[in-house]
Amino acid sequence: MHIRRTLPAATAAVLLGLTLASPASAAPASSQTSCSSQTVANNSESSATMKIGANLKKAPYSECGNVQYVNAGTTLYIWCWVNNDYDNLWFWARIAGTSTYGWMSVSNVTVHDMGGSTNYGWCPGEPT
Repeated sequence: MHIRRTLPAATAAVLLGLTLASPASAAPASSQTSCSSQTVANNSESSATMKIGANLKKAPYSECGNVQYVNAGTTLYIWCWVNNDYDNLWFWARIAGTSTYGWMSVSNVTVHDMGGSTNYGWCPGEPT
């Protein structure tokens, strides 16, 4: 008998909690992705070959602007590495035979020649 009386009260409390959410929990998550490029340095002697065609980016996030499309098979010369806020590994690089630079996701390439890097190849401000 006691359970029957508390059950409607508990149900009402749950429904009230769902409809009257606090402002902090009711606010939608907003994207804080910064499409500003960070400081880079030529800390790496690595290179990479594009596995697929993909866009070189203005910042280390897929949602940021494009610099230039890079065809599969193209060589990139890697300057330094970052882990973005989603914990995805990106690097700043130059397209071989050009003076075009930008960010590329490591998932689009095969990396070569990992030796001889300064600061383990990380960009300034990244962990070592």
